[in-house]
Amino acid sequence: MKSRLVPSNSSQVFRACARPYRRSAFHLISSSVRHHHANGADGNRTTPLPPTFRSLYRLFLRATSASVLAQPKVTTRLRRLWRPTFDQAAEVIRQIDDDRLPASQRSNLVRWYMRWEIRVDNTLSLLYRSAVSRGLPHRITQNLSHMSLIDAKIRNPIQPTKRPWRGQLPQNAPEYERQPIKPLTPAQVEHDSHYHLARRFLGELVGMAEGWSGISLGRTQQRR
Repeated sequence: MKSRLVPSNSSQVFRACARPYRRSAFHLISSSVRHHHANGADGNRTTPLPPTFRSLYRLFLRATSASVLAQPKVTTRLRRLWRPTFDQAAEVIRQIDDDRLPASQRSNLVRWYMRWEIRVDNTLSLLYRSAVSRGLPHRITQNLSHMSLIDAKIRNPIQPTKRPWRGQLPQNAPEYERQPIKPLTPAQVEHDSHYHLARRFLGELVGMAEGWSGISLGRTQQRR
């Protein structure tokens, strides 16, 4: 049964908009390599990414906004959640552009990118379904947003609390001196163990969900 929230041909319109940006991994990487040689790049991080990859990322940004009905805070959290996956893919493309990379490693990276591209396709389908319905896909995006929000508030209990920078103090002020490291108490050791176990278990759970469904659920970044 089709949703009443959008026209009946919305899925065709969405796929038509996405079609110019969805290229095969071979075409994307080949164009990147040709662009790399044409500009005489040296394979460093300043090498421009291929236009197809940048277009895919812009499409993904629009899809995340549509999946949560353009709610600003939720959109920001979802985009921050999926940004590391695109950073990793961009790094893979730059490695493939490096002429010093052995052929066997380049072949492995190309296969990795092809699998990553399939996951992105499936994730775009998930975001589209979240935008046009209030079913399971929409609950998934909402839960991912809540998880990202909670993860940003959780900190390692044994890490020292950051102090605000006070530029008006002299350089030899006591506040700038290195504080001695105190040994951890048994309670702090237990809290630290629970903190790392919780993050590891959550990562394994997300990994199993990604492997079963063939999608990408993003990556959280631990703040220091």
